[in-house]
Formats: sequence, structure tokens, C-alpha cells
Amino acid sequence: MEAKYHILIPVDFTKAASSAINYALGMSKEINPEITLLNIINHERDQVLAKQQLESFVADINFGNLVINKRVIVGDVLNDMGKIAEGMNASVILMGTHGEKGLQKVFGSYALRVVEHSKVPLIIVQEETAFKKIEKIVMTIDLERESLQIVKTAASLAKYYNAEIILVGGKHDDSLLKNKVSLNMRVCREYLTNENIKHAIELLDRKNFDMNLIEFCEKESVDMLAATFYQNTFYAFSDKFVQQLIMNKLHIPLMTIDSSATGVYSQLSFLTI
Repeated sequence: MEAKYHILIPVDFTKAASSAINYALGMSKEINPEITLLNIINHERDQVLAKQQLESFVADINFGNLVINKRVIVGDVLNDMGKIAEGMNASVILMGTHGEKGLQKVFGSYALRVVEHSKVPLIIVQEETAFKKIEKIVMTIDLERESLQIVKTAASLAKYYNAEIILVGGKHDDSLLKNKVSLNMRVCREYLTNENIKHAIELLDRKNFDMNLIEFCEKESVDMLAATFYQNTFYAFSDKFVQQLIMNKLHIPLMTIDSSATGVYSQLSFLTI
């Protein structure tokens, strides 16, 4: 029996946390998940107050018949979130990021620091993000094999919604680089075909790739972005690229996972190359 989809939502009593909760409620119409609301505190002495704040924060929210857990845990948000999620067998961490004018990059970077310390994938939503039924997921594929890390997570969610995954990469003139992207695309297509998931491929101009990607998403009415996060790269899809996707102007949620969160070979056990 397949485990219930489990969404872990960090709650810091802000508008960003409310946006994440609302997005999870939108998701629940199709997948009927278990939802855990988590507040991480610095000291044990803050337990009672934090529990009261958490109850008050969600008091007016109608969760219907969903399984809702409320947890207060002592720890560090950046370093411990991933460990807590893994210990709770969470399917995904659904995290809101703040949109205060002038501070978007700061909070986007903050979200990525959580990604760096987590083996559990994240879905990051902006304060302005409203849930849309997930019918199209754009997943970026590049030269590095690690860029495929996100495919299994994206595919799992696509199954719930019968969504299409569009594999998007950059156009290369160099034959070696072109072959690398083509090979990664082929591996993804084989996996998605075996999982009976609708998919397509799109190659975009690498100059201003991030802008071209968002324009493509707008044209295609894309509902979710998916990209592997990794820092040590000389190519276009760097940590700055992922940070730009987090704060994209269309407020599309981003699904991401750290490339080094699990061993490449264990995460990509479906690879045949």
C-alpha cells in the first residue's frame, strides 16, 4: 500500500506561512494528504507559548476532513528542517517565502539554505502564489547528470494530477554539450514513459535563459516549476538561477531538491547509462 502523501509546512506566523497553508489546501482537493504544521523554536521554555500561537494562527482555517498534525520542536530552522522532515517521513516540505519589496533575494536565499540541508524535496511558494490545479510542470534539464534529481519527485506529483511534464533545456551549438543535454533528456523521457506520464521537450535560447523560461511558462500557462539545486557548477543552472525561479514574476511555485542531498546513484537508480 502506497504511503499517504505527507506535506510538512514550516509555520512562522507570517503571511508567507499562510500562503503555504492555503496552497496545501488547494493541493488537498486531489491528493488528500496528511499535513503537519511545524513551528521550530530556539528554547524549550518557549514551548507553551508557541503551541498557543500555532493554535491561534490556524484557528479560522477550515481543514475539513484532512489529517492535521501540529508540532512545536526545538531546533534550528536552516539546519534541522530537513532532518525533521525526514524523521516524519514527509513527502515534501511546502515553504512560503516572503515578498517584501527589496528583500525578495534575501528570503529566496534563506529558502535555498533550507534546501541545502534537506534530503526531502521542497515546494516553495511566494506570498502572492494562489493554487492552480497542477496540469503542467516545467522541469529544467541541463548538462549535468544531477539535474535529473528532481524528476522522480515531479513525476510523483504529476501522477496525482494527471499532469504533463515539459522538459526544458538550453540550446547548444557545441556537439558535445548538445549530446549531453540530449542524453539527459532521453533518460528522463524513458522514465516518464515507463511511469505513463505525459511529457514533451522544449529547447530555449541559452542567452537570458531564465527570462526565456519564464516567458515560456507564461505562454504555456505552467502551474509548477521544477529544478535541481546545486552550487558547484559552471553552467547556467546555478544557485542564483534557482533563486531567480523562487521569486519569478508569475508567482509560480518551485519544486526543488539539493543535488547532493542523496547519492546520485541511489536517487537516480532508474538510469540505464
